[in-house]
Amino acid sequence: MNNIKLTYEYTLSSIKSVSERIDKINTEFAVVLAFTGALANFGKDLPSYLLFASENARQPCLTCYLLKLIAYTLIIITIAICLWGLLPSETGKIVLPEQLLTEEWNLAKEEDYMTALIQYLEQETLLPLSKVRDQKFRKLIWAVPTVAASGILMGLDEIMVVIFSTIK
Repeated sequence: MNNIKLTYEYTLSSIKSVSERIDKINTEFAVVLAFTGALANFGKDLPSYLLFASENARQPCLTCYLLKLIAYTLIIITIAICLWGLLPSETGKIVLPEQLLTEEWNLAKEEDYMTALIQYLEQETLLPLSKVRDQKFRKLIWAVPTVAASGILMGLDEIMVVIFSTIK
């Protein structure tokens, strides 16, 4: 009898753990979105031309334009992934108290009752929650590299402008 109670407590603990991980992933999506917004704001101030101090001349930098275009494309992709990841998902069912009060459940032996409850929680709550967690995590795995790549491209844009402006 003790093992069935231990299994029940473990099932509840697993559901709580998976739910908390989903909450953390949602928070991570929000952080990536905030960073993406800051990066987009930073990118708008990047120059797309080369300024030569000695000649007081401005020259378009096609490579800089291309880097900004790719960076902003990646930012848009990141935003789309994050918003997709934050969409609400169906996360499984719970056992309603009225279900537990039915004659079928009420008259069952405690061990049969606990076993049926554990099986229900596993199939209807834990497994769907785990699936949602895994789907959200896969989306987050895509969002982080895209925002990192856009940051790198924006940094390269700034470096190129500085280097090429001083070379001529």
